[in-house]
Formats: sequence, C-alpha cells, structure tokens
Amino acid sequence: MSQSMQQDGTIGQQFRTASLIILGVCGLLGLLVFGRGFLVPIVIACIFTSLISAGVSKLEAKGLPGWVAMLISVSGFFVLFYGLAQIFSVQSDSIAETLPKYTERFDQLLADLTAFLGEKQVDQIRSAFAQMDFSSHVASLAESVGGLFGNLGLVLMYTAFLLSERGMLLKKLGHLFPDPDKAQEVQDVLRTVGYGIRRYMWIKTAISLLTGGLCYLVLRYLSVDFAEILALLIFLLNFIPTIGSIVGVVLPSLVTLVQFDTLTPFLMVVAVCGSVQFVVGNIIEPKFMGNTLNLSPFIVLVSLTFWGTVWGLEGAFMSVPIAASIVILCRDIPALRPVAVLMSADGDLAKGRTPAVAADTASEPTHEPKDQRIKELQEELKDLQNSKGA
Repeated sequence: MSQSMQQDGTIGQQFRTASLIILGVCGLLGLLVFGRGFLVPIVIACIFTSLISAGVSKLEAKGLPGWVAMLISVSGFFVLFYGLAQIFSVQSDSIAETLPKYTERFDQLLADLTAFLGEKQVDQIRSAFAQMDFSSHVASLAESVGGLFGNLGLVLMYTAFLLSERGMLLKKLGHLFPDPDKAQEVQDVLRTVGYGIRRYMWIKTAISLLTGGLCYLVLRYLSVDFAEILALLIFLLNFIPTIGSIVGVVLPSLVTLVQFDTLTPFLMVVAVCGSVQFVVGNIIEPKFMGNTLNLSPFIVLVSLTFWGTVWGLEGAFMSVPIAASIVILCRDIPALRPVAVLMSADGDLAKGRTPAVAADTASEPTHEPKDQRIKELQEELKDLQNSKGA
C-alpha cells in the first residue's frame, strides 16, 4: 500500500513539474511576443555595448588610457551610425524619384517576354507577382526599419548607461554570491558569453564590410543606380544567416535587370556578387570564425525563423548572437549541458571555450609567493618541533 502511494506521489510530482515547465515556456513566449517593444531595444543596446567594450579593451591593451579608449570607441561608433543614416536619407529620395521609371521598364520587360513565352505565360507571371503582394512586404519592412530607427534614441540611452556601468557587473556578483567559488564560476560564464558575442560580432562586421565593399565596387563599375544603398543593404543582410546572402545577390541583380536594356550587366552582377558571397561566406568567414560559436546549421536556421517570427527584422539580425548566448549558458550549467550538446555543431563543447577567462585569469595577480612563504613557515615549524623532540 505504501509503495503504491509512493509511486502515486512520484507521478504527481512529475506531473506538477511538467505542468510548471509548460506554463513557464508559455509565459516566456508571451513575454517575448507582447514585450517586444520593451525587450528589443535592451537586447540591441547590450550588443552595442559589447561591441564598444571590445574596442575599448583592444585600445587599452595597446597602452591607451581608459578614457581615451572609450572616447575613440564611442566616437567611431557614432560616426558609423551617422554615415549609415546619411546614406539612407539621401538615397531614399532618389529611389522615390526613379521608381516610376523602373515601373515602366518592368512593364516593358514583360512585354518583351510575351514574344518568347506567349501571352498566357506572361499573364501567369503577372498574376504571380500580384499574389506576392510586394507592397505589403515593403510596408512591413519599412515599418520594421522605422521602428528600429524610432527606438534608436532609447537604444543609445540604454547603451550609454550600460557603458557607464562597464565592469561593475562582475564586481556586483562578488557581493551577490557569498561563496567565492560560486561567484567566480558565474563570472567565468559571463566572461565567456561576452567574449563569444564580441568575437562573433567583430568578425561578422569585418566580413560583412568586405562583402559589401567588393559588391559596391562591382556595382559602381557597372554604373548601377543606388550602388551605395545596395552595398549598405548587402552589408546589413550579411548578418542574417543563409537567407541574407541570397537576398544580397537577388536584390542588386533585379535592380540591374530593370535598369539596363541588355542582359550583360545583369549576368555580371549575378556572377560576380554571387561569387563574392560564396567565397567570403564559405571560405574566408569559416577560416576567421573558426570554432567561435560551434552552432549547428540547423539550429541557426531554426533560431533565424523563430526570432524573425517573434521580433521581425530585428530578431533576424540578432538570431545568431542570441542562439550563441543560449549555448554558452547551457554549456556551463551542468543540468542544461544536454541542451548545449544538441545545439552545437558536433557536440564538442570544449571548442573555443574560455580564452577570455584564461586571459582574465592570466592578468590577475597570482598568489604563489604567499603560498611559498606559508610552506617555508610550515617547514621551519616542523624543524623546530623535531629539534625540541631530539
């Protein structure tokens, strides 16, 4: 009887645990969806803070004072943002003026296709484009970009306050956890997370600049309209895994196809920009990225789909850093290690594990002299006791 009651109690406990987990997941999803306007600026500010902090650390390592390194990093960050805003504002007016000409050119292309494909096939193409409802997609994209720039002031304010508290979080943890070993363990986890995100963002930014720059040279050589904003879009889209690179080739190719009367520029853009995306994405980037993230490609795609659905365009850009942070956190929490193994590329969680922690530990003063002195005193005390015993 008692054994039966014990089994019923165990089943009841498991049922309650499963119910709490399900309720927790549902609550988290609700928070992510309905708290988008509150959470997205904070996450973006954390990424910006991580990038600026990485620049400050690199400059400090070269011998610059802390305030000089901070001033240079913050100034460079704002100059970059100002340049991006200027490109968007200047080229957006040109796009609005040129759009009617592109519409006429597109109709002319469809008319030319009628001679090769027949009127029935062209009508099907027209209906397919109509069903795609590009206007709604463009409106959705404009709304996402507008919301991102609308929250820019809030993001920059968050970033400023986070930078003012740079380095204080790890000190607070020392007071939060009474156990020094536990506090050190949590500090190591946070250092590893920060290092992984900073390294990914810096390498991805450099690779995206290289991709956008090379594509810009091709577009300028062919005198493609809006070469600057197309190169900027290629740079930004490169942060979106897999899909971003494809769109980064399709977008300038379509503009070239509509702009010119011959197919030669179109074929050159497809061939050269496609080759740049392939070489940079499959050869150069893996060589520099190495095992920084060690994320499964399937998990990258799932993360892109999930965060793009929940947070839109902003979520698509932040999908990989968020997934990498989850893997690093789960990796250093014993109960969640199986989750990290499943999300990793090959299950080896030791790859790219703690270079940041090792660097920080190396920079800390060692206690070997103190320990050596204690050993010497112990040996002297032992010799003294032996001499008294003799």
